[in-house]
Amino acid sequence: MYNRVGRGEAPFKLDDEADRFVSLIGDVKRRDGLTVFAWCLMPNHYHLAVRTSTVPLWRSMRFLQHRYAQAFNRRCKVFGPPWQSRYKARPVTEQASLLRLLAYIHLNPVAAWIVDDPERYRWSGHRELVRRAPAGLLDVDEVFSLFGGTCRQAVRAYLGLLRQERGASWLGAAVE
Repeated sequence: MYNRVGRGEAPFKLDDEADRFVSLIGDVKRRDGLTVFAWCLMPNHYHLAVRTSTVPLWRSMRFLQHRYAQAFNRRCKVFGPPWQSRYKARPVTEQASLLRLLAYIHLNPVAAWIVDDPERYRWSGHRELVRRAPAGLLDVDEVFSLFGGTCRQAVRAYLGLLRQERGASWLGAAVE
């Protein structure tokens, strides 16, 4: 799923705003039993790849976006919804599609020319997967299970996927 901030703002460009949003995602994850496969905050939008539990996705997302909007508006002394629209979600039913989605999300800062290597981008789950950041939002074992083998083999397979997909024509396109 993903959503974009409206009003011409880029709140996630600020570390404290990005920290607040990531913390809130963590709260929702624990509260609602979400499994997080990938995440990325860009300056004016976010991407999440999750599996829900018994709590419907709309309830988790309503809580996440509403709680962030209330706090953001209070801090910035503005009114109205910061989000451009309701979040957008696409069900993923095939493993190949999920792997491509992981690559799309974690390569988003590269495609946007913010960094040349996803390891240099703080606001994504990529660094959690390659063990360059402490455990955070990602359910690393769940992601590694998609690749099979040992953790080391899974990391190699994941990095191979990113190398393969990095030059794909779809990378800079919208999520489908």
